[in-house]
Amino acid sequence: MAEVLLFHHAQGLTAGVRSFADELRSAGHVVHTPDLYEGATFADLDSGVGPAQEIGLDTVLERGLG
Repeated sequence: MAEVLLFHHAQGLTAGVRSFADELRSAGHVVHTPDLYEGATFADLDSGVGPAQEIGLDTVLERGLG
């Protein structure tokens, strides 16, 4: 099986993203899901883009590599 690095979308590490990761794990894959927003999630795309821009791409990348 594969080792997968699954990045969440602009809304953060939502229940849907976690559920998808769990489905992949159930299929035998090793799945890593870094939380680029440190626990914050957002109701819609527009709400999530602003905070990502505020913290900056460099910080988001650091968290993904961390």
